[in-house]
Amino acid sequence: MIRAIAMGALVALAALGGSQDARAGDVLDRIKERGEIRLGFRESAPPFSFRSANGAPTGLAVWLCQDLAQSIQKSLGLEDLKFTYVPVTAATRFEALQADETDLHCGPATATLQRRETLDFSIPYFIDGASAVVMADTPDELSALSGVGVGALKGTTTVKVAERVLAEEGLDAPLKLYDDHVAGLTALINGEIGAYFGDQAILIYQLSQLRPEKKVKLSRSQFSFEPYALAMKRGESDLRLEVDRALSEIYRSGAIHSHLASAFGDAGLSEFALALYVLAALPE
Repeated sequence: MIRAIAMGALVALAALGGSQDARAGDVLDRIKERGEIRLGFRESAPPFSFRSANGAPTGLAVWLCQDLAQSIQKSLGLEDLKFTYVPVTAATRFEALQADETDLHCGPATATLQRRETLDFSIPYFIDGASAVVMADTPDELSALSGVGVGALKGTTTVKVAERVLAEEGLDAPLKLYDDHVAGLTALINGEIGAYFGDQAILIYQLSQLRPEKKVKLSRSQFSFEPYALAMKRGESDLRLEVDRALSEIYRSGAIHSHLASAFGDAGLSEFALALYVLAALPE
């Protein structure tokens, strides 16, 4: 628990260091003028952002965006606010923000220092880490993957994680990139690759949906620390303030726990993950 508190505190402190830019407030002005907020979402990144069986955007990040959009509506004094959902991919999600096609990205996105050069991020809303799925009979030593291809999702931080792991382990294994997790996991199950890298929570969810006949397992190792946050265009400090205020209230009120229960079901979260919601919430 001490480790969870310490790491959570670091995440919360890191989240406070956002950029300040003279262009702040442009997005809020446009939202008020249009009476519309455009929310970017991923169509196949459950349990954070995906299409439900009836085609509606859903998932933990989407629900949080819906809550905070209502808060923004109230702050702007709007009687009505239209929610427009814009589908994006891991490769296009940030381009959509830069091109003003979306106002906020509502999906799994790791806040990194490199990404902060061009984007702003909210306080974190989830902590995850990269892992790998392998076949159940694969030895735990990564050296077993030498000469065998491994996979990762195109346009994600996991690509760099996989490259680093391969280099550190001295593995001669080609890295194949996939457009979605289902394609990558299917390639693993079909024997086309020996391991598929991804964020652990997403991998667990995807496997629970795929229910492969062949047995697979998660690697014992967690290869990275991934603080997920809601992304927006760099310099929009007024929007970020509204988002952080709404998220902080969701965390303090305990409303986050009903969202977590809906997203993860019976799969309990670690104390490490839950400590985030105590430590990341900012005081008024």
